[in-house]
Amino acid sequence: MHYQFPPDVEKLVREQMAKGSFSSEDDLLREALKTLDARNNVVIEEDTAVVEGIRRGLSDAAAGRSRSFDDFDTDFRAKHDLSDDA
Repeated sequence: MHYQFPPDVEKLVREQMAKGSFSSEDDLLREALKTLDARNNVVIEEDTAVVEGIRRGLSDAAAGRSRSFDDFDTDFRAKHDLSDDA
């Protein structure tokens, strides 16, 4: 099947076809869509994990399970052997 791509996309398709990685435009398009789908699924999973982490953090803060930045900073610098001006 032949697709009518915009000129910029057509150039990219031709470049990929010239590399010999795909035997047809169908194969190239199939792989591109699989890659896009996989990337979108990863982003959704990462976004979900980020939101859940924020919720846990807010819940911890509301329950008093937190410490000041100064306390964290002091511990972090000591753990990583960093000076106060680093």
